[in-house]
Amino acid sequence: MELLCVKVKKGRLNGAADTFNTYVVLKIQNLKSTTINRKGSEPCWEQDFMFEISDVEKGFMVELWKKGLIWDKLLGTLWIPLTTVEYATDEGSGAWWILHSEVIKNGSEICGTKTPTRHEILLDVYFAILNDLDRRSHYRRASLQGACHSPLDTSSSLSPMKSALSMQEKELSNKDQVYISSLAKARWTRAIQKTLPEAMGNRAGFYSTFRLPSGFGF
Repeated sequence: MELLCVKVKKGRLNGAADTFNTYVVLKIQNLKSTTINRKGSEPCWEQDFMFEISDVEKGFMVELWKKGLIWDKLLGTLWIPLTTVEYATDEGSGAWWILHSEVIKNGSEICGTKTPTRHEILLDVYFAILNDLDRRSHYRRASLQGACHSPLDTSSSLSPMKSALSMQEKELSNKDQVYISSLAKARWTRAIQKTLPEAMGNRAGFYSTFRLPSGFGF
């Protein structure tokens, strides 16, 4: 299972700016996500999407739509094969893609696009490289989902599997708590080191300026 990250950034549309009110649709493995509408010939969406991918041999579709009074109009499409997507730890500047007007199919499946339009879109697409903590959490969630949805589970085999997964989840959770606890301690230490001199300085200033009213003494 891979984590695909897609950031829809900007567009460069050919035409009068006051004629465009556009949004982007992402379609991948029976999932569909849509950006907000943006007006103008250089729309800026800056929206992030994440998908859990089970089959990296396929691809996903990007569609640019123009909002209409009754019907929306498709301005262009783009097919991106997942085999061309690189791995990264964080988002980058992205790349400009030319949208097309026709879809190429192999039977009933989409396998590409053709016939370029004059519209372009800026996308940042990458598979996320998870750190150890994220990877354990991702693996734990995937394992539990597999145990719940596997068609081979039976009443006799499910109980030991759940018990083993429960023990594994508890062990990983304890490790996560130790990591988080250590991180919290470090943050508290830095906060105390930063604020303690200020607090002591304020108290010293208070004692140096404080005077008892006349008639009072010890």
